[in-house]
Formats: sequence, C-alpha cells, structure tokens
Amino acid sequence: MRVAHDTGKDGRESSCTVSVKASVEDLANLVATLADPLRIQILDLLAAGRSGLCCSPMNPELPVAVCACDISADLGGLAPSKLAYHLSQLREAGLVEEQRKGKWVYYSLNRPVLRKLLDLVAARWLPASKSKRWCCRG
Repeated sequence: MRVAHDTGKDGRESSCTVSVKASVEDLANLVATLADPLRIQILDLLAAGRSGLCCSPMNPELPVAVCACDISADLGGLAPSKLAYHLSQLREAGLVEEQRKGKWVYYSLNRPVLRKLLDLVAARWLPASKSKRWCCRG
C-alpha cells in the first residue's frame, strides 16, 4: 500500500495518506506485515493504549501513546532488537506512528490508515452491488 507522509513545519510527520488505488503488490505487502502474530500483539497493545504503570513518562501530546519499553514488558521482555524490527515493519507499512520526545520514543496506531485499509478491503472484496461477472452461466 503506498503510504505518503506529509511533513509539517517542524519537520515531523503530520499526516499520512494511503493511495485509494492499492495495487495487488501493495496490498500483499501490507497483509504480509499483518501476518506476523507478534505484530498483531503489538497492534493490540497500541490499540489498548497506555494503561497502568508505565516505565516512561506520559507524553502530553499523545496521552495514549506507548513507549517501546512498555510494549516489551507487556510482551514478556521481548529483546529490544526484535521489538525494534517489528515496530519498524509496522511503521514502514504506515500502520504505526512514532514520536520522539527527549530520550523516549512513543508509538501509537495510525488510525486513519487502518480505517482506509478496511475501506479498501471492503471496496475490493465486498462490493455493495452483487455483480454477475463471476457467474459461469450466461
């Protein structure tokens, strides 16, 4: 899926858009990113947001964002290098946003991209009208 990142005046990514016309290869790459069970767990943790005791201070700009150390702890102490790899895959796919604040790196779901993905899948495989184009009989 082609993901375009717009950069604000401060140099940080301000928004993310997904091409409406996703190619088969783009969609396959995104689905491959989602195919890893550990990445699904990471997305689940990000969807739940910040809760309970966290090792990082709260980010006032993104109060639900979660720090990598908190994700690692929730995944049973996953090695930092392994977590960094999976987070980078999710970030490159546009599913996760990253924000640096001092020494902390916070992650959150890129909800607009996830909504667009759902819309694209529905438009591609669940069309509103039932066409007879796949019917083998005239």
